Amino acid sequence: MAIIDFREIPSSKGGQAGQDEWALFTREFFDAMGVKAEEGPDRGPDSGRDLILTERRIGTLGTGEHRWLVSCKHYAHSKKAVYDSKEVDIIGRLRKFRANGFIAFYSTVPSSGLSGTLERVKEDFGVEVYDCERIERALLENTALKRVFERFFPESYARYTREHIAPRAVGDLPLRIRCNVCGKDLMDERNGIFGFANRVVEGHKVETVDVYWACRGECDRLLESRFDKRGLITGWEDIDDLSIPLVFMHWIITWMNSLRKGEHKFTEKAYEKFSEFTFAMAQLVVRETTEEERERIESLRDIPFYLGGLDQWGTELKHIQT
Repeated sequence: MAIIDFREIPSSKGGQAGQDEWALFTREFFDAMGVKAEEGPDRGPDSGRDLILTERRIGTLGTGEHRWLVSCKHYAHSKKAVYDSKEVDIIGRLRKFRANGFIAFYSTVPSSGLSGTLERVKEDFGVEVYDCERIERALLENTALKRVFERFFPESYARYTREHIAPRAVGDLPLRIRCNVCGKDLMDERNGIFGFANRVVEGHKVETVDVYWACRGECDRLLESRFDKRGLITGWEDIDDLSIPLVFMHWIITWMNSLRKGEHKFTEKAYEKFSEFTFAMAQLVVRETTEEERERIESLRDIPFYLGGLDQWGTELKHIQT
């Protein structure tokens, strides 16, 4: 089922309010990906083009510019495919505008007849087809397009965020993680830390006496100072990082291994609070990993020991599943 409703952008029929929105969306879409508009969009006859984009390409032996002729067709309201009759003499238009390639940017799909025409155009020119599926995939997966997604499809963006990014209840009621100092909701802002206050016992073993969560900065420092006065050693994890599914699961497995080996233990109070935090955080991670979070995972791999053993754990998990 489609996530983005392209009908949020008004019809492109002449005389209607917002008739230029699809062409403007197309321009902003490619601009966010670093491909600039050389011409258009503009009102009136386009002489066979909606936009001319210029893509700068860097090669081993030099650089150059690739000109794309873009045709914007917005038929989402009628749900009709784009037919051959709507794309007249593509090769002639490409030559007229001295373009190297053609981009079909459609809110529906090309008809089978038009698809055949585009295949023939490929014999001499570059062709890229952005149909509704490809546009949606780009908006959902490419972080550079986040603002474009939010601007042109506010309702779809809000729904997607609510269903795929926002916390969702694991049990009967949603749990909230509020700063232990000021009461701010850390699940919405994710600008906080999960901390633990430890002491060394029995020579080398570590016991967690208390755990806490707080806003970064003043609230965090206040709690850290209180534990320091009690002679406890504090450490913390970034709540935003822990909301990434893979990071969260690795964090849980690390704690489980430490407890199993007898290297760590909790007081009753600390364990209850740790369980509360873990259950609440599950509301953020029971979902798919976003592309932005995948990039964050890669940066965390560069931190020594932070995600140590992650690849091995993933391999072992696959072995168990098979």
